[in-house]
Amino acid sequence: MTEPRRIQEPLEELNEWHRVLIVDDDPQALTAIRRVLQKEPYEVVTTGRPVPALQWLERKPTSLVISDQRMADMSGDQFLEEVWKSSPRTERLLLTAFPESLEGVPESRRSLFRVLTKPWNDADLKRTIRDMLLDREAADEEDLRENGPQSGRGMP
Repeated sequence: MTEPRRIQEPLEELNEWHRVLIVDDDPQALTAIRRVLQKEPYEVVTTGRPVPALQWLERKPTSLVISDQRMADMSGDQFLEEVWKSSPRTERLLLTAFPESLEGVPESRRSLFRVLTKPWNDADLKRTIRDMLLDREAADEEDLRENGPQSGRGMP
């Protein structure tokens, strides 16, 4: 007996240009993510080093940052908290093969990002990213309605 095929709904179209930064100290994980996202309608930038990524984020508008949890230089939750401090409008996604390791992370920090487990399902990863970028667009639209065109609409 074969398993029923999951029907994938088409992904919703994005209305703005987006940049997605992915930080993981495992080069194979970065290669895999780049492969999965190569045809997606946004720019993908990858690095294995969180500290230079934070410096880069200060100069480059970015819609979404995706980080691995277990990295040598800094944990992903700490990195994403720093992203939030410097760019609170930037969406944040944590990838982890060890979700139980997040139990010791303070709730105040866990509330700053979404979590997706490794190994990921490619379709779920694409959908999660698209949903987060759409959330960003909705926040930009709301900001535009409330504050007008000088509100800093767009990235970050």
